[in-house]
Parts: sequence; C-alpha cells; structure tokens
Amino acid sequence: MITVTNELHEQARQDRIAMLRRLIDRMGRIAPAEGDGDRFLIEPAIGAFDRVYGGQSLAEALIAAARTVDQGRRLNSAHCYFLRLGDPRKPVVYVVDRLRDTRSFSVRQVRAEQDGQAIITATFSFAASFGGIEHQGPAADAPPPEEVLPRDVALLARNGGELPKNAGVPWPIDLRHVDQPPWDQRIGDGRHRVWMRADEELPDDPLLHACLLLYASDLTMADAVTNQHPIVWEDLIAARGLFGASLDHAFWLHVPARIDQWLLHVQESTRAADGRGFTTGRFYDRSGVLVASVAQEIFIKDMSGGTA
Repeated sequence: MITVTNELHEQARQDRIAMLRRLIDRMGRIAPAEGDGDRFLIEPAIGAFDRVYGGQSLAEALIAAARTVDQGRRLNSAHCYFLRLGDPRKPVVYVVDRLRDTRSFSVRQVRAEQDGQAIITATFSFAASFGGIEHQGPAADAPPPEEVLPRDVALLARNGGELPKNAGVPWPIDLRHVDQPPWDQRIGDGRHRVWMRADEELPDDPLLHACLLLYASDLTMADAVTNQHPIVWEDLIAARGLFGASLDHAFWLHVPARIDQWLLHVQESTRAADGRGFTTGRFYDRSGVLVASVAQEIFIKDMSGGTA
C-alpha cells in the first residue's frame, strides 16, 4: 500500500486520457473492406487484456452498423452474444447485414470475425426522432463522484504502484466504486454503484458518445455477481483457477447521453445458478435522468470443473 497523492491522481488521469484518445482514433479507422460496403476491417485490438475486451468489440460493431444507416437515426438498443474469445493480436472483420429499414427504425445485425470464425454477433436498432409517451421511475441515490476515489488510483495505491495482471488499467473511463470494489473480500449484497466519465470533453457526436457508453456498460457488470461470493478478484482476472466471461449483453439507450459528464451506473445481480450470474444495470445522469439500461449474463467456472 502506498499513499494516495496528487501525483498519483494525475498519473492515472493522464493514462486514462491516453487510452481514450487511442480508442477514439481506433474507432475512426474502422474502414470498409475493399469493394464491399457492408464489411469493415480494423487492425489488432488495444488494451491490457489477453483477450479482446467485449465492450470494445460491441462499440466497434456499432460503428460498422451505424455506417450503413441514415445519419438522422440514433441507436436505441443493442443485443449481443459473445461466442468466442477474441485474439487481440489479430485483425477483426465486421460483417453487417441490413435486416430492416422503415420510416421509424433501421435494424442491423453485425458479425465480428477472426480467421473466418464469429467471435460476437450483435443486433442494433436505430430510431428516428419522434415524440411519444414518456415516464421514469425514481432515481437512484449515491454520494457525489468527487467524494469517491478513482478505481485506478485505488488499485495503484493498494498494489504499491503496480497493477495486477489483466486489471484492465488504464481504462479510458474514470470509474469510481461507490459500493465495495471487486477486490474487497467481504460478501456484498448484490448492489454495485459506479460513477463513470471520460476525462476529456468530447465532440458533440451522438454516435461517439453512444459507442463509448456501450463500451463502458460492460466494464463492471460482473462485479455485482462476484461480490456475493468468496471469489478472489485477482485470481479471476488472472485466470488462476477461475475462468470468467460475459455470455451476452443487452443495452437500451433511452435518451442521448454524454459520456464526458458523470453517469451513475447502478447494477444489481438478483440471481446466479449453474455457474451463470445475471445482472441488470441503469445509467443515470447527475440530475437523476435514466439515460440507459443494461442486462448481462456472465459465466464463472473453476478450472477443476466445478463452478465458483
């Protein structure tokens, strides 16, 4: 354990900004394959994992889908299955299938491939803007993000300036755990609140913000499952006796949201069975507006053949 200093905060912030810029630059380089407007190619992945991060694949698939849709339409939902672990050393091809175009909606299915095999399949719906019914339940409560330590700062301090394998740091997003962080060995109650924000002000591009919010929505969903069990986080992320992976991911964007402003992700896992844990999430802005909802199932297995 080392002392949290202003220098440590600034080091972590600069690392996040550098990662964010690389991610945005990468998404801008997703280009149509030669001679085919519905196939898109991107170079090998970036990040600290030994696999392709699922949220990154989702965000890139969204970019590919959006490039086949009228610009006036915005993402309203995404539904994805993670089929195989992606190899970060290999390029990815995103194949878009134009399923439906009406006056109100456009629907696209995207298959991400490496070596001719699908690693994810995702369906995206884009909606035209039109008025209609509207309501919202009560907003969630949480202390303000300024009172919560950034995740990467807490990890650096906890590990003497070093990071555990596959800790995913630096993420391009500032994450602040309101409730116990995943490395806290106490058994939790299944609720997991996290403030999230990109450190830099971003352009007024709704697609960019949607892509980065979709990316961020996969970052901490597993924590609401694992904090209810005696799972050692360092073992899980390093695959020491435990294997964990997202099976699927669903995302609904109710209204446009900015990822460069604080969003509170309230996650809850109400069930785990047969090695699979189910989590739902809700994103609120600082004024209490529910901007997006998420659902995910993860699989956790110990390498001896049982389940954690």
